[in-house]
Amino acid sequence: MDLVNPALKAHSGERVYSSVSDPGMPGSEAATASKDWTIHRPVAEKAEVPPLKPLYQMLMDNIKSIWTASSNAVQLDQVHNQLTPPNPAAPAEMPGTFAKEILVYAPNTIKKTENI
Repeated sequence: MDLVNPALKAHSGERVYSSVSDPGMPGSEAATASKDWTIHRPVAEKAEVPPLKPLYQMLMDNIKSIWTASSNAVQLDQVHNQLTPPNPAAPAEMPGTFAKEILVYAPNTIKKTENI
């Protein structure tokens, strides 16, 4: 007794994939593909792959792009510095204790000895 739903069964006389040849079927092209040397099949043309760029050329291009990016960054910084001059910092805002000391020279009074 067959308990499989007849709607789900594959049809017995039809092939499932008709566009692909079945190597299990005798006489099909896939079954005789490598065996029958008398069948003349056109050889697939190999597309020529252009040669890759040499490694030194890729490295030189990379160095050139890094060099130009660096020079562009330096030029941008120079233009920015010309357009906006830096504000002088107050001595109290500078780091360290020496910058916060009073740098005005106050000479000590000289004791004169007139009795020499």
